[in-house]
Amino acid sequence: MKERIRYFIPKAQFEQLSKKYYQRTELPLLLLSLEGEIIYSFHRCELCAKIVLDHKNILSKNCRLTMIRAVEESFRWGEGYITTCPLGLIIFSVPVINEKKLLGGFVSGFAIFPEMRKDMREEIVQNLKAYGYSLDNYELAENCLKVFPLKKVREYISYLLALARKYYVSDIGFLKARREKYIQQFKIANFLDELKKTSADVPRKILDKQEEIIQKVKLGDKTGAREILNEFLGSIFFESGMNFEILKVRIIELVVIISRAAIEAGVEAKELLGLNYSYLTELNRVTDTEELLYKLNEVLENFIHKVSTIREKKKKMKIERMMKYINQNFTAKLSAGKVARVAGLSPSRALHLFKQETGMTFSNYILKLRVDYGKYLLLNTDLNLADLASTTGFYDQSHFNKNFKKFEKMTPTQFRLKYKYKY
Repeated sequence: MKERIRYFIPKAQFEQLSKKYYQRTELPLLLLSLEGEIIYSFHRCELCAKIVLDHKNILSKNCRLTMIRAVEESFRWGEGYITTCPLGLIIFSVPVINEKKLLGGFVSGFAIFPEMRKDMREEIVQNLKAYGYSLDNYELAENCLKVFPLKKVREYISYLLALARKYYVSDIGFLKARREKYIQQFKIANFLDELKKTSADVPRKILDKQEEIIQKVKLGDKTGAREILNEFLGSIFFESGMNFEILKVRIIELVVIISRAAIEAGVEAKELLGLNYSYLTELNRVTDTEELLYKLNEVLENFIHKVSTIREKKKKMKIERMMKYINQNFTAKLSAGKVARVAGLSPSRALHLFKQETGMTFSNYILKLRVDYGKYLLLNTDLNLADLASTTGFYDQSHFNKNFKKFEKMTPTQFRLKYKYKY
């Protein structure tokens, strides 16, 4: 395995990556094989560099075992993993993955959190004594342990993952999929535990959750649908006694029902026909529970994406109708009710969408259009202010003056004098 990782990440590539990483973090970086061998390193843990000179001793072996476990855990959870070394320093790891296989990982950190600073020196001295080393506090003080908060650790992990993606030394998409699988399993397990503590009518709960999922699909609510989906799956697990075949049948039934809901939400039936065949074929081939649940998540997200796209198109069309009507009639007497009817919406929904689109209230937008038209007339005609107010849709000259000043910070007369007769 160590030869594979050395071949996968040449030394020159590691040096490029590690230099960028060090410029940002000033932290050492190790490339570790699954056997615990340090393939390459850019700086080392300062503490160990000064104390642990013999790499065959128990402390060194335990240190490498800790780093191996950190790499394996980062792979298992699909994200950076934080832990402590045998001396108590914070370390973190990011996996190196090729073709969905773990080859090893990057290890960094070797520092402490601010809240650890007070007692850390004494703790390290005690830990060293347990391994047969003697070190007084004065010697330890000269090691200048790096200190940074947990927020920084997460920032450094994110940066290391970004570098791994940039240099093509880790499959970030695969990691994300693993992380999502474990999160889903964790949530399902929690729901199952809660279900076991109650005397709930599970068949009824399954139907209720199924209906809730359908409603979320119609609304294009991906987050809400996924949360309810976990409860739906937990209920099926409970009802079936963890029977894989029953679970698969219920999931395939759910996909068929969701596809109907997507059609009701406006997705073209022809478009879904091919997708459905593909989804159902894939689900039917799956032989592993973990993969089955992950595939269902993919299917659900694809349906919701299509529904969201349709909803977004419809929303844009409604907004366009409203804006067109307003721009053609802003000098007339306009109400939210009239504009809403043009788009086939309720007044409250129309006002919400309008504010979302323009960042302005309906009334302020109309006033702004009238004032802008008033500016054009002031510069391009000789209309008196009373006629101009009437032409732009204001009640009277006073109403025009007040709103003009609100938007332009000057009166209409001042505006005309300043700009019309400037040259």
